[in-house]
Amino acid sequence: MSRLVRVAGIGAIALFGWTGAPAQAFAQASASDKAAAESLFDRGLALMRDGKFQEACHALEQSQSIERGIGTMLYLAECYEKLGRTASAWALFREAASQARAGGQGSRAEAGAARAAALEPKLSRLTVQVDPKNAMPGFELLRDGQIVSRGMFGVGVPVDPGEHTLEARAPGYLPWTGSARVGLEHDSASVYVPELKLDPSQPAEPAPEPAAAAVAPPVTSLNTPERDASRGSPQRTAGLVIGGVGVVALGVGSYFGLSAMGKNSDAEDKCPSDPCGDKDGVELNDDAKSAATLSNVFMFGGAALAATGVVLYFTAPSPSTPTASVSSDGRSLKLNVGGAF
Repeated sequence: MSRLVRVAGIGAIALFGWTGAPAQAFAQASASDKAAAESLFDRGLALMRDGKFQEACHALEQSQSIERGIGTMLYLAECYEKLGRTASAWALFREAASQARAGGQGSRAEAGAARAAALEPKLSRLTVQVDPKNAMPGFELLRDGQIVSRGMFGVGVPVDPGEHTLEARAPGYLPWTGSARVGLEHDSASVYVPELKLDPSQPAEPAPEPAAAAVAPPVTSLNTPERDASRGSPQRTAGLVIGGVGVVALGVGSYFGLSAMGKNSDAEDKCPSDPCGDKDGVELNDDAKSAATLSNVFMFGGAALAATGVVLYFTAPSPSTPTASVSSDGRSLKLNVGGAF
């Protein structure tokens, strides 16, 4: 018996015109998986009829994790709404509408979109501002145990009403924790994440050894060809190496720039309107922002390295540099000048 027949007494069915999950959604599920998902789905609906929404949502979440279906998604979104989890319900209604639209299920798409639109004015939002000095390697921000992408820093994102925990961490630094509470309807809150402190338990880098004192030679040389030649050759080599790294960095920056444009185009295809409720579209948008940031870093860094390499190479002294030295025989001073001028 289909899910529709078993739960036809629930008013939501008449409102949405929901039916069982489409056949393609079951394509990769085993027989035992289907049975488990059906059983959990039935239990969730029964609990919803009894008004036990906390338990009902849990059963529907388990059913959805075993076998994803648009019908289960719509019921779960309604269950979230009954619990006051407006942001979760809104996001799930939008996702269900997007999948239904892609699958040619017009009635479900319209129903999900209408429910999401009705919830949108009630959404509460949380903004997390992160100190710019926290751009160290490995920095992560977590909200309620889930990593927040860098593209969401400073953006008011919809969250479920209630208390939310925040954690910032990075290797070699002490973690920071905080919390924020948002109200039931159309509330907003903001949290600032300060600069992380270095972890004193981490071993400090050894201090450099003091350089040995130089012994003055009996003859004071202002400049010598040998000295300039030995100094110029390593400088030219360093210039070539640094310039080459800069050229490679410019190439990498160009690659990330092209990647960012491609991902942004894909994201716009999946999310023609804003805000975007399509999970893949949001991920593509985040990836595009990350690629654009990497492109800027490599392009500016590569240009700086290439310019530095050119300066080092062309300013290195050569053996033909003019030289001068002063010597003494105990009775007079002698100035020797040589080289090309």
